[in-house]
Amino acid sequence: MKITGTPSFLFSLLLLWSQSVQGQVPPPLEQNQLDRASPLREVRNSRQLSGVITERQAVNLARQRFAGNILRITLVGESSNQRYQIRMENSGKVFTVFVHARNGEVTGGN
Repeated sequence: MKITGTPSFLFSLLLLWSQSVQGQVPPPLEQNQLDRASPLREVRNSRQLSGVITERQAVNLARQRFAGNILRITLVGESSNQRYQIRMENSGKVFTVFVHARNGEVTGGN
């Protein structure tokens, strides 16, 4: 059987195999490591061509106005009326903040 591939790939494969044989399996990747490795992350976190702000930008705008932990974020509405619905919690109180997806206007918080 002939094995082909780049030397570094083959070395990595051999190293992983030898570690697994010896019971030394590399630790699983953390979620943030997966995000850094994803080419879609840049698309997801940059301003879209349609002018819609990103989830990260919406969260930052909400946190500038309200203190608390983010529980959930959802894009709701259609076309020019799209908003991020952000559920937040502070000192046991759960509330909803809306961030307009085009202009970043923050409303809610009650």
